[in-house]
Amino acid sequence: MLAEKGTATRIMWLRWVPLLLFLIVIRAEYVLAQGATGPIKRILILYENQATLPAVVQVAAGLRESMLANMPLGVEIYSEYLDTDRFPDPANVVRIADYLTSKYVATRFDVVLAGGPGALLFALDHRSTIGSNAPIVFGAVGDTSLRSKVLPPDVKGVVSHFDVRKTIDLALTLQPDASKIVIMTGSSGFDRNWQATAKEALTDSYRGVPVDYKSELTLDGFETVASALPRNAILMVLNIFEDADGRKFYPRDVTQVISSVSKAPAYSVYSSHFGAGVMAGYVGTFEDIGKEMGIIASRILAGDLSGPQTYLLEGGPMIDWNLIKHWGIDPIRIPKDAQVLNYQMPAWEKYRIEILTMLAVILLQAATIVALFLERRRKLRLQTELNLERLELAYLSRTSQLGELSGALAHELNQPLTSILSNAESGTRLLENKPIDIDELRDILNDIVLDNKRAATVITQLRRLMIRGETSLEPMDLNYAATTTLALARSELLARQTNVEVMFDMPDVPIRGNLPQLQQVLLNLILNATDAMANVTPAQREIAIQTKKRENGTCELTVTDRGVGIETGHHAEVFKPFVSTKKSSLGLGLAICRSIVQAHGGTLQFDENFEKGARVILVLPSL
Repeated sequence: MLAEKGTATRIMWLRWVPLLLFLIVIRAEYVLAQGATGPIKRILILYENQATLPAVVQVAAGLRESMLANMPLGVEIYSEYLDTDRFPDPANVVRIADYLTSKYVATRFDVVLAGGPGALLFALDHRSTIGSNAPIVFGAVGDTSLRSKVLPPDVKGVVSHFDVRKTIDLALTLQPDASKIVIMTGSSGFDRNWQATAKEALTDSYRGVPVDYKSELTLDGFETVASALPRNAILMVLNIFEDADGRKFYPRDVTQVISSVSKAPAYSVYSSHFGAGVMAGYVGTFEDIGKEMGIIASRILAGDLSGPQTYLLEGGPMIDWNLIKHWGIDPIRIPKDAQVLNYQMPAWEKYRIEILTMLAVILLQAATIVALFLERRRKLRLQTELNLERLELAYLSRTSQLGELSGALAHELNQPLTSILSNAESGTRLLENKPIDIDELRDILNDIVLDNKRAATVITQLRRLMIRGETSLEPMDLNYAATTTLALARSELLARQTNVEVMFDMPDVPIRGNLPQLQQVLLNLILNATDAMANVTPAQREIAIQTKKRENGTCELTVTDRGVGIETGHHAEVFKPFVSTKKSSLGLGLAICRSIVQAHGGTLQFDENFEKGARVILVLPSL
């Protein structure tokens, strides 16, 4: 009893959904009838079943859509629901006919629409008293229902073929390992007709699979059978309007109850049963039936009766994707022409073009990044090679400069060595005296130490200039770089009778640099200045070296001479490789000097506004 009560409660609640849809359809029919202008057209729609049967609701929805699209405003629509499937007593049919005859005695219809075979039969039997002998348009009528009927020429409609065999073929495609086929039908006359149709189509075995027909059971009995089915069985719930206890149902509701407990997938020939646990079926939708009925009725209202008497509505495979996944059916078995419900396309299928475009963009970007990375590596390699070549060239330039200074450097070393020799000889003679003059001997030894340090300083500076390879920038004093460079060039300057004036605005000018390279730059600038004054009288040969810190924080060193200067417009040219004002020079000295200064983050240029001689300005970042 409790199980029966629970089932009845579930069915009662399931009826509310089609009822709401029915109310929406009624409202749409009322709207269609508003705004009439000209002669009024009237349509009577007879439905075989009750108003809230899902199939009826779907037919009505298709009719509404079709009539709104094809009929003018002002058509009056009347709907009647015979419910003869639940109340088939002939006396009841007579009462319904009498009631409708009385109701529409003063109403003339232009078209009568009949939904279902019972409604078609009712419309044919009473078309003179109820339908005003108007043309009839029918739908939701199976082809088997019309086999023995000869219809009048003005009766046209949509013939449906609810194909049991094609539905089982579809089931065997989805379940090739099926062990049995179970067909369920109810106890009403309509249900028994369906069982006979199924037996005619399938017999006791179909394609080698045994077929078992279940009917004349209570709802609980159907549930028991379904719950005991093996997983590889095929369950088809054809139609159950009434069970063995005489209880009447919506077939869709019964299908949902049975499929919810079934251990095997459920199939149906009705599109209205989808969403109620049916996994698949070869169906034509009731909504399409309604649409086609509306199109035919629209033509008749327009005076066109030339169309064929019947239109066969072709069905097709329909699949519920959610249940395909639930039952673990291989999706590859789904026919390509199937209508798949509840299918959410994967992102790859839904946005294939966008994804391919995005992947192409990503690949292009990746290729661009790789190309840029490889190009950067190539540039870094070339830059490294260039730096090594620049360092080698700078080294060769320093070697060349030292070659120019070799005589002066030899003289610079010869002086302390000569002094050391002289002091050593004096000390030797002093040791022969008795007594030995200790104080004088100490002075001689101190002079030897000083001369040795002087020679060592020259050698140290020479060694620094001869360093080759990679160098680093370290904190240093620009003034120190200037003084040590002058010390190296002192003998050469004396030989060339050139005076040097040094002006340091600050005791220390801190920078970050490489001492040997900066000494090379300064030495080159000093020697260039002496060369520029070769034709100047010795009294006027003067070089001024000045260091200071600029207002913007950078450090500046200038080398000024009183030579012939540089021609106007050629101040930038002299820094280019192989450009020189001297016939015996390759023209690489200033180019190398500028590259060294630029590597230090500084600039090297001539003062274009200086007129009496030449002034070169070296600017370096401050520490």
